[in-house]
Amino acid sequence: MKVLLVNPYITDFTAYDLWLRPLGLLYIASVLREYTDCELYWLDLLDRFQENAFLPGDPSLKNSHPDGRGKYHREILDEKPDVYKTVPRHYCRYGIPFHIFEEKLDKIPHVDMILITSLMTYWVDGLRITIDSLRGRFPGAKIILGGVLPSLASAHLTRHGVRVDHVIEGYGETKILELAEALGAKVYSHPEFRGIDDLPYPAVEFLGSQKYLPLLTSRGCPFHCTYCASGVLNKQWQERSPEKVWEEIHYMHDRFGTGHFAIFDDALLLNKRKRFYKIFQKVKENLRVQFHTPNGLHVGEMDRETAELFFACGFKTLRLSFESTGAEILAKSSNKVTVKQMTQAVENLEAAGYRRKDIGVYLLFGYPGQKIRDVEESFRFAADLGVAINLSYYSPVPGTVDFEMLQKSGALSTPMDLYETNKIYFVYNKSGFTRQEIAVIKEKSTGVSQGEKKEGKRLRG
Repeated sequence: MKVLLVNPYITDFTAYDLWLRPLGLLYIASVLREYTDCELYWLDLLDRFQENAFLPGDPSLKNSHPDGRGKYHREILDEKPDVYKTVPRHYCRYGIPFHIFEEKLDKIPHVDMILITSLMTYWVDGLRITIDSLRGRFPGAKIILGGVLPSLASAHLTRHGVRVDHVIEGYGETKILELAEALGAKVYSHPEFRGIDDLPYPAVEFLGSQKYLPLLTSRGCPFHCTYCASGVLNKQWQERSPEKVWEEIHYMHDRFGTGHFAIFDDALLLNKRKRFYKIFQKVKENLRVQFHTPNGLHVGEMDRETAELFFACGFKTLRLSFESTGAEILAKSSNKVTVKQMTQAVENLEAAGYRRKDIGVYLLFGYPGQKIRDVEESFRFAADLGVAINLSYYSPVPGTVDFEMLQKSGALSTPMDLYETNKIYFVYNKSGFTRQEIAVIKEKSTGVSQGEKKEGKRLRG
């Protein structure tokens, strides 16, 4: 059986490659490679490191960071969905040039099954565009969709023109073997996949570069923030064996020369003495690589000892999860962080060797009920700390407590419209902020990110 695995286009008002790799799809590829007789083909429309990922002279090429971050090639779409007409931004398709996608499809032989992943619910147009092209090229292939979108909103796919033969909700390692066998593949004896440690290493050889790889030390999160879907997507928090994580880091470094690992845990520092310390003491003693944490870190766990281990192990990109100084928003985040804890965490990181301007802090913008004064107070607090502000636009995520509240209030449509879950659309149309207030916050966040945050002067007017 011939199987094509696909990471689809993004359609959005903005997109940036913050080490975004289709880790779930890479695990599925490794399971099929290890436990079936399937012949695998790979097509990642978001891989910036593959050949012809950009047009000649594309300015995005100049914006690639040495640690692996960078801009995607983008093409402005002629038409926006009607619901987006009032959003004063270009609606774009992000990923490799479309004609390169078509050329790649022409080089792939007949396939029997297509496995396509998904992430943001509002990237549904990118998914549809990708699937329509796949249908045209491989009309007889069975298309199976997995990932975040069907796990949160599978019943709403057809409304947006997404038609597939099967959907996989939740973890797909066992389900994909069942489907492959039903469609004619030979499936060998395999573990029950009770946890991530039972899986073979992700099939990173399919990526355009192995210099920058994703890593998980746990799945899910034990907190239950009202705006977060981690608990919906992961029914329980699963920790990996620290020995297994260390073995994976060492293996990837030795085999591929990997120098950067982006850790995508939602709860990296929880139960840290059992897992985090054991992993990174090994790293400290044996390797010189760099780590990045694009997902927010739990501030309350950043004591002096932890900060020193971060610095010693080469953690270069830090994102602290703070959200807001507002009491209501902090309560919604399960009260896992306080202003005092945030201040102490920054002091600990500075004492360990970090410069404050290199410490990133996520601040939430556009949360329902949030006022401009709440945002400005959070900005002032972060600016006074001297940290780098990373503005996080609120997106209503299906399945969360907040999403259901917004539907009941009439702020979001019932049945749901996936377009309304877009963060830029929501801030402009549903958050209650005026265009002028949005412009002010955008200007302030840009100024802060360019180093104009000294003593908070810009924010105080």
